[in-house]
Amino acid sequence: MIDKSYFLAYFINMEKIKCKNNFDQIVELPKDKFFFRPSVYGIIINKGKIVLLKNKGNGKFWFPGGGVELGEKLEEALKREVAEETGLNIEVGKMVLFKENFFYYQPLDEAYHAFLFFFVCNLNYKNYELILDSKVDDLESKMPRWIKINKVKEEEISDLSSDLYKLLQELDLE
Repeated sequence: MIDKSYFLAYFINMEKIKCKNNFDQIVELPKDKFFFRPSVYGIIINKGKIVLLKNKGNGKFWFPGGGVELGEKLEEALKREVAEETGLNIEVGKMVLFKENFFYYQPLDEAYHAFLFFFVCNLNYKNYELILDSKVDDLESKMPRWIKINKVKEEEISDLSSDLYKLLQELDLE
């Protein structure tokens, strides 16, 4: 026979972590639900514009990039992710921001303890044309666009908005 009091005590004492979900809401989840996930994101700038995508869950801006696969180097992962989401071929430059984040992706019921690495990237060629919206290969991102940096508002950035907005203001190189 199973001792129900043991399970009740376990769930009452279980450590929980507050995080944002993909709909920009704060949720609280058990610590053991989280997986470690290193992620890379590209800051691709050209003539005062930056490549941003729309987040499908909350409609806010986010940067091309995503999770690093086991055995994959950060630079390789970023090149792959940027190509999947924008169609652009990049060279990875200097890392300009590192953030730790806790995130819950509700559609897949997955929670992440994420390390996010942001790199300034350059294009490998003079073609700045982004792929069609229908060709974006990503669960959560859509609509890659060149957006004027000085037109992006802090509240339009999906997550870590104050840190990323400050970074964009520092990088606004016309």
